[in-house]
Amino acid sequence: MALIQLFTQYNRVWIPDAENVWKSAEIVRDFHHGDHILHLLLENGTELKYPIDTSPPELPPLRNPDILVGENDLTALSYLHEPAVLHNLKVRFLESRIIYTYCGIILVALNPYKQLHIYGDAIIQAYSGQNMGDMDPHIFAVAEEAYKQMARDHKNQSIIISGESGAGKTVSARYAMRYFAVVSKSGSKTQIEDKVLASNPITEAIGNAKTIRNDNSSRFGKFTEISFDNRYRIIGANMRTYLLEKSRVVFQAESERNYHIFYQMCACAHLPEFKELRLMSADEFHYTSLGGDIIIDGVNDRKGMEETQQTFSLLGLKEDFQSDVFKVLAAILHLGNVEIKSSGDDRSSISYSDPHLHIFCELLGVRADDLVRWLCNRRLVLVSETVVKPLHKDRAVNSRDALAKRIYAYMFDCVINRINKALQVPGKQHAFVGVLDIYGFETFDINSFEQFCINYANEKLQQQFNLHVFKLEQEEYMKEDIPWTLIDFYDNQPVIDLIEAKMGILDLLDEECLFPQGTDQSWLQKLYNYLDSNPLFERPKLSNETFVIQHFADKVEYQCKGFLEKNRDALYEELVEVLRVSQFAFLAKFFQEEGKEGLNIKGIKVKAARPGVKSANKQLRTSVGDKFCSSLSLLMETLNATTPHYVRCIKPNDEKLPFEYDSGRVVQQLRACGVLETIRISAQSYPSRWTYFEFYSRYSILMTNEEAGISDKTEMCKYVLQRFIQDPNQYKFGRTKIFLRAGQVAYLEKLRLDRLRGACITIQKYIRGWFCRRNFLHLRKATILIQQYIRGKRTVRKAVSAVNLKQGWSAVVIQRYWRGFRIQKVYQTKMTGLQSEVDALLIKKENMERIFENNSRDQKEKFDQIKMKLLEEKETQARLRKIAENNLETQRQDHEKEVGSLKDEIRKLKDERVSLQMKMEDGDQMTTDLQDQVAQLTKHVKVIPDLRRDLSNLQNQKNNVDRRMRQQSQEARAKLHDISRLLAGSVVEEDVLLGLTADYSEKTYEAEDLLAAFDGLEKATRTLENHRKEQKESYETQIEGLRLKVDYLQNENSSLQTLFTEKNNINENIRQEVFRLSSENSVLPQLKVQISELHRQKNDLKILVEKQKKELEEKADEIKNTLQRRIEEESSKCRHFEEQAEGLEETKKDLQGRIKDLQEENDHVSRQLQMEREAKNRLRLEATQLSSKNLDFEELLDQKERIIKQLQNQLINLETAQQAQKNSSPTPKHYLGMLECKKEDESRLIQNLIIDLKPKGVAVNMLPVLPAYILFMCIRHSDYLNDEDKLQSFMNATIVAVKKVTVAHQNDLASLVFWLSNMYQLLNCLKQYSGEEEFRKQSTPRQINNCLQNFDLSDHQQVVSDLAICIYHQFIAAMERALTPAIVPGMLEHESLHGISSLKPRGFIKRSSNNNQDTETYTISFIIQRLSHFHTNMMQHGTEPHLIKQVVKQLLFHIGATTLNNLLLRKDMCSCSKGMQIRCNISYLEEWLQEKDLQNCHLIDTLKPLSEAAWLLQVSKSTDDDAKVITEKCTELNTVQIVKILNSYTPFDGFEKRVASSFVRKVQSLRQDHDGSPQLMMDAYYRFPVTFPFCPSSQALELLQVPASLNLEFLTMI
Repeated sequence: MALIQLFTQYNRVWIPDAENVWKSAEIVRDFHHGDHILHLLLENGTELKYPIDTSPPELPPLRNPDILVGENDLTALSYLHEPAVLHNLKVRFLESRIIYTYCGIILVALNPYKQLHIYGDAIIQAYSGQNMGDMDPHIFAVAEEAYKQMARDHKNQSIIISGESGAGKTVSARYAMRYFAVVSKSGSKTQIEDKVLASNPITEAIGNAKTIRNDNSSRFGKFTEISFDNRYRIIGANMRTYLLEKSRVVFQAESERNYHIFYQMCACAHLPEFKELRLMSADEFHYTSLGGDIIIDGVNDRKGMEETQQTFSLLGLKEDFQSDVFKVLAAILHLGNVEIKSSGDDRSSISYSDPHLHIFCELLGVRADDLVRWLCNRRLVLVSETVVKPLHKDRAVNSRDALAKRIYAYMFDCVINRINKALQVPGKQHAFVGVLDIYGFETFDINSFEQFCINYANEKLQQQFNLHVFKLEQEEYMKEDIPWTLIDFYDNQPVIDLIEAKMGILDLLDEECLFPQGTDQSWLQKLYNYLDSNPLFERPKLSNETFVIQHFADKVEYQCKGFLEKNRDALYEELVEVLRVSQFAFLAKFFQEEGKEGLNIKGIKVKAARPGVKSANKQLRTSVGDKFCSSLSLLMETLNATTPHYVRCIKPNDEKLPFEYDSGRVVQQLRACGVLETIRISAQSYPSRWTYFEFYSRYSILMTNEEAGISDKTEMCKYVLQRFIQDPNQYKFGRTKIFLRAGQVAYLEKLRLDRLRGACITIQKYIRGWFCRRNFLHLRKATILIQQYIRGKRTVRKAVSAVNLKQGWSAVVIQRYWRGFRIQKVYQTKMTGLQSEVDALLIKKENMERIFENNSRDQKEKFDQIKMKLLEEKETQARLRKIAENNLETQRQDHEKEVGSLKDEIRKLKDERVSLQMKMEDGDQMTTDLQDQVAQLTKHVKVIPDLRRDLSNLQNQKNNVDRRMRQQSQEARAKLHDISRLLAGSVVEEDVLLGLTADYSEKTYEAEDLLAAFDGLEKATRTLENHRKEQKESYETQIEGLRLKVDYLQNENSSLQTLFTEKNNINENIRQEVFRLSSENSVLPQLKVQISELHRQKNDLKILVEKQKKELEEKADEIKNTLQRRIEEESSKCRHFEEQAEGLEETKKDLQGRIKDLQEENDHVSRQLQMEREAKNRLRLEATQLSSKNLDFEELLDQKERIIKQLQNQLINLETAQQAQKNSSPTPKHYLGMLECKKEDESRLIQNLIIDLKPKGVAVNMLPVLPAYILFMCIRHSDYLNDEDKLQSFMNATIVAVKKVTVAHQNDLASLVFWLSNMYQLLNCLKQYSGEEEFRKQSTPRQINNCLQNFDLSDHQQVVSDLAICIYHQFIAAMERALTPAIVPGMLEHESLHGISSLKPRGFIKRSSNNNQDTETYTISFIIQRLSHFHTNMMQHGTEPHLIKQVVKQLLFHIGATTLNNLLLRKDMCSCSKGMQIRCNISYLEEWLQEKDLQNCHLIDTLKPLSEAAWLLQVSKSTDDDAKVITEKCTELNTVQIVKILNSYTPFDGFEKRVASSFVRKVQSLRQDHDGSPQLMMDAYYRFPVTFPFCPSSQALELLQVPASLNLEFLTMI
């Protein structure tokens, strides 16, 4: 469609305006080819006739539809021109409060002059890993794109940040470097990321100053290379600086300041470390008071100095270096206060008593007389002599200022070099990202050498930018197979040649500097002579001291004054010599002669940040312009070898007012920074580019039925486009996209809006017609009804007369009397017959009543007899029960006495065993004494045969003692076993008797009492068995001790025998000693006597036990016979009850039959005797009484049946118990629920049970938390053995192994949830079996008996709890990592509601970022599947329900927070249709919670902020009432988030309205009293506190079996 055809009525255009640059107007009449005037209506209601040049017609630019206004990318606009760009930026900046906007590959950043909550770590995390076009424009998005392309393409990147002073370049560069530091944390101890960020405060202190336009203006260019290793972590940085403004050291314009560092030092002059510098207030120093304004509002210079010192320390620059730097800076301030006086005759002088002169010389270690001499004089070397020439005061002041500038420049370079050294760490650089913070194009009222160099650098950068944009555009066309047509774009190479070519401006400037007598005027004259013919160079007509250059941005007029001096930057060699011999080494090193340093260039990596400093006699060879050209060439070489990313900073106003927009200043900067050139290049080709799917989703409404039937969407889109746009030059079809000329999208949007408007009109037509028809039908129905009544009334009036009424009334009277007569006759006849029937029925009824009363009386008598019999039986049973209770009590008392006597006898046995043990110890002591005596004898005796015989006898005696002791221990064990059996029998007897004497009403529990008695028998048996084992172990221990002692004696005897064989001399004295030894050995017979006595006592005890055993067996037989007799009696009673029940059942049936007959007869009577209601009521009453009595009989029968069934169950249980008693083994094996693990098997247990265990196998084949039970059973055994070392070692090994497994499998969900469940169960076991009262309440008696006995494991409980918490957080993090990639696509981007599309035109950034995107498509179904997978894993591995709830709550919070954060950062998602999609997705999550039975846990409340945001997108946002509703409803969102959503709200089509700024302010005012976080973003990785409440286990440890698949056969069940 031709552009002229779009100038129709109601369309809007932009026309020039002197105040706002452009203003909007609406077309009143259609414009046709040949018209001279365009009729417009301005926004203020004024009509305007806008003249149009007809050949060719230069029409004003069209305005974009409102749907496209406020786009994230300017290239998404249908009409691409200057007013559209200016208006889009204004809407975003003022209405939406958004400062960032894309313009193709450029990020346009407007300075808000206000702190915004969009730079926190949460924002960084939100942008990390995202495509550049997926989120709202941001400096973090540019940094992320650079970082991603560096990692993906393995190519160095650069971020070029430019703009005017005060536009925010430094802040943008700082945020970009902060982003890299956060997302690429190395984790090393060097803290290189913090050092990179710490370099900014230092460079800002020594390189930034307050200017008229900016309070923190960078007065130098900076290119920072941030180095990354092969894992793309920061390993270092390098900084290059360009064109430091040295003149600011000695001169500042009005309302400007010197560099910040001077004012920071003066503010801290009172501090001890600055005392020796003798500083004063900043307004007392000449160099810091020239601007007149020494204070910046809102800036604390003292805190600035503290930050500077801290960053010096963080970078490793020691206090000595800091002190040297501060000395140099203080010396510069004092040098500025050195007063130079005029002495006449072009002479100058300095007083030697000047205090500032002495302070300067003292600080820098130079001689005052030499300094004074060469500040006021100059040495001229002639051919035959050397002459000292005095200097005029002005020349002397210039010399002083030149010295100050040179010292500051050297100090600046030194600090930068030291920072670079501090930022270098060992490691090989793999790639780097360069951040260029450089001055933008500048034009002032007076432009000098600095502005010339700045604009020259911007010309080079603009050329590189134009080529890069041109290249990207060409690649896009080639990728889509669209023919490439050459685009005419501005090439600024002629301007660059004008500046840097041979005989160019810089070349002529360097040439003029070579002449000692060269002046600015002579240089300017050369420019006029050589460059006057260049069209880009102009000579002003009214000035001979300026020249004009046509730059790419604008014409700039330069003042030639000062060009030569600034280019030379000369300092007299005499002053250099004075400083070179300084006693201050730090300063002397600056001025020492250095050879020309070659630039170390390797590829594109440039190490040197600035050319080397040359001595004074060589300075004339290298000018400032030449050095600047060299460094700029190196910079361009570096940038050309990288992938550039552009950030253009814009000042919205010169007054630094927050969110104020000056269209004139903004458009001036847009022209200067290349944004409009990018727009112009895009507009010349096909700026609007849609994928076929996007085009189909947006414009499918324009398709016909035939086109909609085409299956291929690509062909469908082509047909639609060809039908609406006839000119094929207005569009091109690529491989994946449709390319459209400027204005075509606006035309399609107009067609779409017309179609929607037509559809709305049609819908309205039918709805209004339906309403009208419904109202019409109601009126018609009411009208017909009224007509019916009126017509009836009229008919009646016509038909009725007096004669007709009289005749009709007479006929009615006759009919009445005749009918009455007939009825009376019939009634009399029937009444006579009925009366006779009633009399017969009454007689029959009386007969039946008598029969019924007789039967009832008989049944009542029978029932009373049965009742009396039952009561007598009950009394008999009560008497028997009392007799049995008395007998049982007597027997129980007898048994207690017998048990007491047995206990006394056992106690006596224990005492005897203790006395025997003491005697054995005495024997051992005697034996020891004998051994000592034998040892004495061995010194003298060699061979004593008699002694051998005695010793052999002693050995035999010991053997006999040992054998007898074993026999006695065996007999004791047998007797103890018999006693335990007797005790068990007594328990059975007591319980059985108790069960037999129970009340008749409790007979249903008799069998259970018997089972309880058998259980008690087993418990008693186990108790006695344990006691026997303990005694056995103690006896065996004693016997083993005796054996060891005997073995020891045998060893000693063998050694004695050896010694005896070696001895040959026999002494009489030794024989005497042997006789004495024999007499002392007489003690052994006494021991034998004692042992025999013990043996006799044991025999007596055995006899006693046998006797009691027989008595107990006899009593058991009696109990058994009694029990059998009782069972037989109960059986006979049961049979008797069964017979009675059968008789009652027959009686019941007879009564039921009779009752049925009576009911039938009553029904028959009631039907025939309707007039006799009283008789019928009496019969019903009697029938009811009979029914109640019958029900009583039925209840009695039911009760008897229940008693019979109970007795039958008791018989069955008794038979089962007797059979089990017969079949059971005499000594059942009982486990204590412990596992024995030997010390050497501990590592095998840990390896097999923890490290090598596969969770999937356990989940399928075993108890989920079986490892926890196994570990605890091993812990119980260590506690049982009272082995603290083993327990400590086992617990430590378990904790270490579980940590190792979870760390190694931190992404394995199954492994993490498996060990989370097991550690939780182990923690519960430690609590449940700890013996503490609070944990014993829900335990069984057996579990209480199995509690830990020896150790308090509360410390280990804390360790296990900490480990479980750690695993929980690892599990949550693993699930979040698996779920995060799907949250935003599934919850926010996926359109779960079909037919409600929110796709809109997209810009270049979105298109380019999607070209390389080949990722999985995520939906809400995928998210729900992942949640179900997580839930299934937890259920399979036995995770406790409350722990599952905590996990689901954490995941839902992460989903909601991540979705909301992305929604807040994506303006294109803030629409009504997207709110509907989000609420639909939330409903799917609610359904999933209901499916998993988690809907009652309030877990969905974690999604409330997201739900409120979706509601906010859908609700009306126009009136004050709407504002109040929003304030009341949005309780989870804070004010910042609500305002952000309202400002970002984007209408989806022309039927919606934008949110007015007044409405946003109204909401803000209403929410002033609401407390809330000022943060924009939610912390998506916030962790709710996890709790592990105590959950007791009902699992019996003694019943657990260790599967063979675990390979734990070395464990022993205890």
